[in-house]
Amino acid sequence: MADTVMTVTGPISADDLGYTLPHEHLFLDLMRDNWSGDNYLNDPELAYQELMLYKEAGGVSLVDQTSGGLTSNDQYMLPVKHPIAVRELSERTGLNIILGCGWYRETYYEPHLWRMKTDEIAEEIEREVTHGIDGTDVRAGLIGEIGAHFTWISPIEERVLRAAGRAQKRTGVTLTTHATRGPLGLDQLDILEEEGVDLHRVVIGHPQSHADFEYHAEIARRGAWISFDNMGVVEEAVPYEQEKLLKQVKDIVDAGLIGQLLFSHDVCYRHMYKAYGGHGYDYVPTRLLPRLQEIGMTEDQLLQIMVDNPRRALTGTAHA
Repeated sequence: MADTVMTVTGPISADDLGYTLPHEHLFLDLMRDNWSGDNYLNDPELAYQELMLYKEAGGVSLVDQTSGGLTSNDQYMLPVKHPIAVRELSERTGLNIILGCGWYRETYYEPHLWRMKTDEIAEEIEREVTHGIDGTDVRAGLIGEIGAHFTWISPIEERVLRAAGRAQKRTGVTLTTHATRGPLGLDQLDILEEEGVDLHRVVIGHPQSHADFEYHAEIARRGAWISFDNMGVVEEAVPYEQEKLLKQVKDIVDAGLIGQLLFSHDVCYRHMYKAYGGHGYDYVPTRLLPRLQEIGMTEDQLLQIMVDNPRRALTGTAHA
């Protein structure tokens, strides 16, 4: 087990992580999905204001899973390189921010990836962990989010995922994935297992988007983490969808799998900011956790999910 975690300002003791959101975004560019201002997070002052609401709610740490392809060197996106902008935000807010690396999914890949071998991509990811991201001295503290195209893994996405797995083995940091609207996370685990990755160091992203308990349970049985990382939708969804999501959480807890469960918001659109009427980065601590207590979860269980589990996910401590 590692006793330190690499943040954008340097290594810290894992014991100092405290209350942690394990899957968020601070600055990113989703314009390849839709040419809309809602898909563009590039305002440092607004990001600061939103993060301070999280800090005021007791937040201490946050994992920014903005990997390659989700950022831009366009001066209109940010005046400085993305890792530097994140570090400046960490210094200004006083929050511990852990930044991810690697590549998101095929739609967002840069052309050079199609010309690279798996080991070459792995070496590139490894450098981001050991030396710095995008030519800066800001080091990644985990690999991810590493995504796939809708409900399947394309050939080049498989190459990138295998490369991420090889880099994970060399660096020892946690690897996180992006898998939505189906049981794709199990395919990702198959590939990573073939690469010899310890699945206890793997976080499967967005499993709440495929509301099937057996899928969630199988992720846990194989040793990986179940990341319910879009929990802000409880605020925005119709009552039926709210109850369905809360039931998914209760089923996991009742099955004794709470030791592999993570909560976050995945703020990735401007409408998710509090300033735009959204749930922001503070919804989980201020509004979701009280609702979970109403359905029978204890304060100790909620602290486990928000403090103990993220620390263990980031350091490789055995599941509770």
